[in-house]
Amino acid sequence: MTIRDNSEKIFPLPSRSIAEIPPKRREGEGLPSATSQGSRMTIGPGIEMKGEISKCAVLVIEGKVEGTIQCDHLEILSRGTLKGTAQVETAEIEGLMEGDLSVSGLLRIENSGCLSGNILYNKISVAAGGQLSGEVKQSEKTLSESEMINNKED
Repeated sequence: MTIRDNSEKIFPLPSRSIAEIPPKRREGEGLPSATSQGSRMTIGPGIEMKGEISKCAVLVIEGKVEGTIQCDHLEILSRGTLKGTAQVETAEIEGLMEGDLSVSGLLRIENSGCLSGNILYNKISVAAGGQLSGEVKQSEKTLSESEMINNKED
């Protein structure tokens, strides 16, 4: 299988089934068991989609998506783009996202990742080279270590 880009270049794609495409993980890291047993969706390279995706445990974007996302774990791979709104537990951005993003857990921006818009997160990790712009806020429900110590003393 191959895909062509706008300049008529041909890119060979490995042939594999959806079940063979695992979500990207680092050593020692895994999805919570409830998430890993849930539903998964992959928007492959060369695919363009507009609309709403909800009740998805894992969403992997390698193509172009425009719309509203609600899932447990979002991965935007290096060739992937998302324009719109996303509400997720965890997100890993290697590609491009523009819009509103709310992450209740960890937001990870890799060195090739570019995230812009209104961003609300609980925890964040930005690799050297990763880009983050717009209105960026930490969720108010997260207390810093010093705030927790001060609250215990009261």
